Amino acid sequence: MNLGAPEGPAERGETDAAVGLCWRCRHAWRVPTPRANYWLCGRAATDPRFEKYPRLPVLACPGYEPGDPA
Repeated sequence: MNLGAPEGPAERGETDAAVGLCWRCRHAWRVPTPRANYWLCGRAATDPRFEKYPRLPVLACPGYEPGDPA
C-alpha cells in the first residue's frame, strides 16, 4: 500500500521524535487528513498484537523493521 511519493520531514509537518519508531519503519504508512496526520501500522492487518493506529510516539515495538515507510 503506497499513499504517494515519499515526503521529507518538513512536508510531513512532524519530527522523528514526535512519531517515534514509525518514522523509519517499513510497515508504517502516513495517513494525512485535513486536521492531522495519522500513522497506520501495516502489521495490524495480519497480527492482532499491533494497533492499527498506535499512540505516538512509538518508543518500542516488536514488529519494527528499519526502512522507509511504505
